Formats: sequence, C-alpha cells, structure tokens
Amino acid sequence: MDQPHPLLDSDGQLDAIIFRTDFLDSVAEAVLLADAEGAVLRLNKTGRDMLGLPVDDPGGNSIFDPRVDPVNVDGSPMDENDHPVMATLRTGTPSSNVIVGLKTGPGARRWFSHNTSAVTFEGNVKGALCTFTDVTNQLMEAQKLRLLTEVNRFVMFPSDDVDPLQHLCEAIVSDECYALAWIGVASEVNDDEIDPAFSAGITEYIEPGMVSWSESKATGHGPVGTAFRTGLTQVVDDLANGSLLESWRERATRFGLGSCIALPFSPGGRRAVLAIYTRHSFANSPSRLTGLENIVKEIEFGFAHLANVKKLLTALDGTLNALSHITETRDPYTAGHQMRVGSLGAAIAAQLGLEPNLIKLVRQSGELHDLGKIAIPSEILNRPGALSTLEHEMIKSHPAVGADILSRASLPWPISEVALQHHERMDGSGYPHGLRGDDIILPARIIAVADVIEAMTQHRPYRPGLGLDQALTTVSAGAGTQFDPDVVASCIAVIEAGFTFGDSPSIWHSGSL
Repeated sequence: MDQPHPLLDSDGQLDAIIFRTDFLDSVAEAVLLADAEGAVLRLNKTGRDMLGLPVDDPGGNSIFDPRVDPVNVDGSPMDENDHPVMATLRTGTPSSNVIVGLKTGPGARRWFSHNTSAVTFEGNVKGALCTFTDVTNQLMEAQKLRLLTEVNRFVMFPSDDVDPLQHLCEAIVSDECYALAWIGVASEVNDDEIDPAFSAGITEYIEPGMVSWSESKATGHGPVGTAFRTGLTQVVDDLANGSLLESWRERATRFGLGSCIALPFSPGGRRAVLAIYTRHSFANSPSRLTGLENIVKEIEFGFAHLANVKKLLTALDGTLNALSHITETRDPYTAGHQMRVGSLGAAIAAQLGLEPNLIKLVRQSGELHDLGKIAIPSEILNRPGALSTLEHEMIKSHPAVGADILSRASLPWPISEVALQHHERMDGSGYPHGLRGDDIILPARIIAVADVIEAMTQHRPYRPGLGLDQALTTVSAGAGTQFDPDVVASCIAVIEAGFTFGDSPSIWHSGSL
C-alpha cells in the first residue's frame, strides 16, 4: 500500500489547509495544487504574482483558465492531454522541464518550465503538485544563439545550392516559435508592390499583390510596407485584432498567425524586409526583438563579407593567371602541361570525394606546379638526349624555386606546397627533401600522378608521346612505392570513365570545377 501523501488527510482526500498557511506564500518558486479533475485548489503568492492574478484569487479554476491560456512552445493551443499536470493526473508519472506558454496579464505571455508529481492514496491518483519557473529569458537567449549560429554557418560558408536568404527563412521557421518567415523586395513588374523573394513556413498566407510600400495605398500601411518605406522595424502584436486591413485580419486568423515583426535590412545593398510571424499574439518581447535585429545585422555583415571574399578571389585569380602566363612566355610546352595536369588533378580529387573548394585548389596547384622552371634555360628544358649531372641538378631545383615564388605571393594552401612536393615519392626516393608516405600532402600526391600521366602521353620537342596505356602501366607499377595507391586507382577510374585532356581551360578562366 502506498504511504499517505503529506497533502492527504486520513481519508485520502486532498487537504489544502497547508496551502492556506503563510509559509508557502513565502516560497520563491511558484507552487500549484490541482485535484484529480485538474481544478486548481491552491496557487501560492509567487505563482499568482508570476501570472498576474489577484492576490485573493480563490483557486478552483481549471488549469486551462482563459486568463492563463496555455500554449505549446510553437504557440499553438495546448491540448488538454499534453499539459504536464493533466498528463501526470492521467498516468500517475511525474514530468519535468515541460515548457508551457502562459499569459501573464493583458497582452503578455511568458514561458514557464513545469515539474509535476502525482498525489496518490492506495494506488489512486488524487491530485497533482506542480512547481513552475519563468524561463522566458533563457528560452529567448537559446533561440537567438541557435539562429545566430545557423546564420553565421550559411553566410560564412555559403552553398551553391541554396541562397543564404532562403537559408535564413528556413532557419527561422525551424525554431518552433516561428510559423512563417519571408523576405520582401520591391517588385520589378508592378510599381510600389513588394514581392516575396524567399519564404518558408506557412507560405500560403502570402498572396500576390497583398503588400505594397506606397504611402497612398492601404496595402502600404501594414508592417512590411511601412518597414520598407520608413526603414524602421514594425511590430504587430495581435494580427487578428490590430488596425490592419480586414482582409489581412481574416487571413491571419485563417492561417493561425498571431503576431508579426517586420525588419528592414539591405543584404548586398538591396532594400528588403524580413517578416517573421508567430502563431500566438503578443509574442515579441523586447529581448526577442533585439535578437532578431541582431540577426539581420549579421546577414548584412555576411553579405558584405561575401562581397569582399569575391573581390579577393577575383584578385587571386588575376594573380594566378599572371603567374601562369610567366611560364607560358618562358616555355609554351610547360604552360600547356600545367593546365592539363591541373585538369586531371581536379578530376582525380573529385573521384576521391574531396570537397569542392579543395578540388579547385588542387586544379590551381596543378596549373602552377612547374612555375619554378622559369629559372631554367629553355634549351635545357627542351634539349633532346641525355643531360649532364649539373643540368639534371638544375632541373631538380625547380620545385624549390617555384615554392619560393608562390609562398611570397601569399597564396592559399596548398599551392606553394604542391609546387615543392610534386616530385616527392611515397618510398622517399623523390626530391627535393625525400619525403615519405603521408608526409607528402594529398594534393601533391594527386598532382604527382597527374604530372606523370600528362608528361608521358603528350609530345615533346625531344620525343613523341608514349601513349596512355604505357602511362597507366607506369603509375600502376609504382602504386604503393612511388605513388599513392588510392590516387592511382582514382586516376585509372577517371580515365576509364572517359576523361580527356581536351583544351583543359583554366579554373579562373572557366569559373567551373
């Protein structure tokens, strides 16, 4: 038999006398006692103060009293079975840290973490004891942190597949508190209208022509149009009853939207408004508003960052192009060789599953790997027949010379490292430093294989091309000793799949990988 609960009398009935004494009203945590039907028998002073209820509130109301109107984290009405008190009454099991949104006065709502336990007698649930604490600020801070983290991720590391502004809308509605996010820009077709450029969530709410930024039109005096026209953030706390167009109020009610924030911003220098909707009214606290304003500032900063990166990449492409032309003027055969090596190197890198940015860098590294040969007289580079020991050592100096030139240009990794290491071999037999195995960076191991394939298949002034079959036989024989076996296998797969050198345009000319 269960031990009698201290809140039960000798007959197993709830005894609320203890709740009528002064000591519970001195407790800093909100405490509520409900009977088996969910009626509130007692709510201490802290609880009443938190919810803005009268000091002499007699209790006896349902936990679904319209004065508190419980809602889920996403703002939707809470089903009776989902309320932590009712769940405990139904199952007899305690609940912990269940977040419930409660009204705390006219037009205000805050978020509380509920912990409940059952009051039982002889195996029967007689009621529930619930304590709850205000976690609104913590919840808002966590939401802001999640959004800021997500915004920084897709702005600083953008994807080619999805626009960062579409990512922003999707990130916002992934938080349960927000039902709709859309970004409006000036229409390119209809004067004064605002068109949705990006959106996520309950996008059916948006319809063509519903918003303008004209001061002379009624459709221009909603939150989005006003924010666009004035450059000031707009907040509507109650969409269903606010002073908006009747058609907007009807749509807000039909789609279950309660409040809205419209934030003007200028991503990439273009005027726009980010409109964010919640499912319940009076949801936009000062803390939440500040957090969202910080989000749009991050977006503006991110777009400025992307613009600067593009400028730097353009400058980098120009630098690489200029360096490539240096070898072309010195030795046209070497210049064409580098382009083809870069092309095959990129194909091998893709076959190995490297990420796109690294594939691009492998290509660029291949297109500059023999830059150091500008220090070698062309008559030595293209001379038929055997070279003297001194001439051979001169040619072997080109990796170090190229790496030195490229390192002075402050180019990204691994361009100068590939120039230095592309003649190193897995067994340590290469040059200039006799590196072994993984001491040779992967991009250099890739270019080493592509270098040999290209050199053997192409004609030179001092010998005809030896053919693709012989080139593949050579690198296959050296797999595991001279060459990385995984790189060799990927090279063979690429060629068997139909790779050809063709014209092999430069990455900075074609803009493709």
